Amino acid sequence: MPHKAKADDSLPGSVEQLLVHGHRPTASTDGTGTYTVRAVSTTRMLLRPEDVPQSISVLSTQQMKDQNLFTVDNALKQVAGVNVNLYGDGTAGFTSRGFQLAAQYDGSPATGGLQLGQQFDLSIYDRIEVLRGPDGVLQGSSAPGGSVNFVHKRPTETFQGNASFSAGSWNNYHATVDLGGPIGNSKIVSARLVMSGTDRDFFYKNAYDRRWTIYGVTDIHIDRRTTLTVSVTSQSNDTTRYMGLPRLAGTGADLNLPRNTYIGSDWNKSQVPTTEVMGQIERRFGMGWVGRITGRHRTADTNLQYSYINAYTASARTANYVAARSIYGETNDGVDGYLTGPLHLLNRTHTLMIGANYNRYVYEGGGASVNSRTNATLAGLPIGDYSAISNTILPSIKSRSWEPTEQWGVYGQGRFQLMPSIFLTLGGRISGYVQKSRDLVPGAVTETSINQQGILTPYAALVYHVLPHITLYASYTDTFSPQSAYGADGRQLDPVRGGQLEGGMKGALFNQMLSFTMAGYKIVQRNDAIANSDLDPTCGPSHAETCYVAAGKTRSQGAEVEVIGRPLPGWDINASYTYNDNRIVDNGTPTSAGLAYAANSPHHLWKLWTHYRIEPYRGAQKNVWSIGGGINAQSGTFGSNRLVTQPGYITASAQVGYQWNRYLALTMNLNNISNTRYYQRLGNFYYYNYYGEPRNFMFTLRSNF
Repeated sequence: MPHKAKADDSLPGSVEQLLVHGHRPTASTDGTGTYTVRAVSTTRMLLRPEDVPQSISVLSTQQMKDQNLFTVDNALKQVAGVNVNLYGDGTAGFTSRGFQLAAQYDGSPATGGLQLGQQFDLSIYDRIEVLRGPDGVLQGSSAPGGSVNFVHKRPTETFQGNASFSAGSWNNYHATVDLGGPIGNSKIVSARLVMSGTDRDFFYKNAYDRRWTIYGVTDIHIDRRTTLTVSVTSQSNDTTRYMGLPRLAGTGADLNLPRNTYIGSDWNKSQVPTTEVMGQIERRFGMGWVGRITGRHRTADTNLQYSYINAYTASARTANYVAARSIYGETNDGVDGYLTGPLHLLNRTHTLMIGANYNRYVYEGGGASVNSRTNATLAGLPIGDYSAISNTILPSIKSRSWEPTEQWGVYGQGRFQLMPSIFLTLGGRISGYVQKSRDLVPGAVTETSINQQGILTPYAALVYHVLPHITLYASYTDTFSPQSAYGADGRQLDPVRGGQLEGGMKGALFNQMLSFTMAGYKIVQRNDAIANSDLDPTCGPSHAETCYVAAGKTRSQGAEVEVIGRPLPGWDINASYTYNDNRIVDNGTPTSAGLAYAANSPHHLWKLWTHYRIEPYRGAQKNVWSIGGGINAQSGTFGSNRLVTQPGYITASAQVGYQWNRYLALTMNLNNISNTRYYQRLGNFYYYNYYGEPRNFMFTLRSNF
């Protein structure tokens, strides 16, 4: 639906304009010009942020523009409590509270859609909603870190267009064109087209990223109650795959290599053409009830070839190399349908939501590698010679597999008004999960590695309105992750469970333009498989596999404070502090008990970005200056090898902008002002150690028409 709501005759314009406490909030941030979050749509029951009994953050379109955020990894670096671990080819891993985050697209959950996957350019999204803590009701199988909901832009009621061009350090160029509006005079059909392109090098040598994204979406208003939406997104990329820098073997000490050091070959690359088709139909039944069905089909064909080191001699600056290639395809199909609306009972208004979803993810492909033990020409090579290894050494791929994963779930929630100021939410989900695999060779047999059904994930929460826009809340949420290990009883182990208790205070101040959250939480992940060393390997379908017990346990606890919105006219802010302490309780190794669980997960994390428009008079659109600035800081972390560490660090950024008129504006962003030298991700002794960007700038020219 168009996201500018008309005055309606008792019908909500869409699920994003449902009545909540007598108001008609909208979750859309596109075109608002602020960081203010009026409502969130992740819960299906569109609620104001202070009514959601879990920590949730929204990154708005305006903040993406102010900070020149073009990629998902850069965007999520600005979200409270989120850690981003880069993989050197445009992909990354994302965690919160010590655990991985899962992906949703317009509320439809996806299997494997976020971690280590190429992401679309941010220009196609209206906002990003991040729910921290287990999302077992809507997401299904997932780690207890939470979920990231990418909400696409929709067509507008009237014609609008904008374009931007950015140029920055290291030949970093980005351009976007965004056009939308009704087709014809009837406004029955409206459409939007977004095109963007990136052409950039990096601060380290021999690396580049070229990608092109196109997104088209059409709304068809079948009648005044029914809207059909169809969208297509396509992206292609040609990116250098860079595996990072080594550390000193044995101690993990920093080798202090120059920040522009690149280790790899001149033929390292990652190419992942990706296409996504989505369809959605929404029906407004009257009396506040809305139904929505969303379908999604995404394909990605990955071609990777790269070299990296697995041994390094610091004194000679030489290394032993591995040359690898992977070719595989991924298909992700999903459908989600739900019905939500108010229920008037006992002179109170309650809200119900019931739905179901299904997701099928298929991996098909394989990889191969060769190292210095099997090919002596890969031994003792200088790290600065990118042409030392010919790509003719890359092995052929002889082993390929087909691995489908299917997941289904039925879910529901009820938000019951016990008293005028007290709301009780109860809900849950029943899920099924099946994972299979087959080697792609003649005569191979398909094996079922996981088949677990009827998995219940409950949800309960209580919200108390101390004041109309100030709430106290407490909640319990749960999630699960199936595992393939078998126990001595011959059965597959129960799923890993991640349960969370969270409580805190939320509110909306300054005429509900500024939201705040103060929360404390504790997550216990249990049932992790631990090898049973007392038994011979007699388990599993073959009766020759290692036997396991579901006894592993991990604990994560902490607190968060977040402020986001517009406290004064022209002044926007997004600030947060996160404390997290994640520990191993039991992983089968007594000496590990009490150690920190998650790599690259700092105990303390500070994020701030603020922006102010210096208007000569209220509502001015000509000759307007703006200034902005921010900091990102964190305490020390360790990598995938615990000996690889770094102390805490802080980086600062600034922006200055000038708007000539409502149609044209120019901004200049300066990042890492102090030129701080730090690692944005730590790995092991030989790779996955990535420096953060040195001081850099970017100019952006924007035009509205």
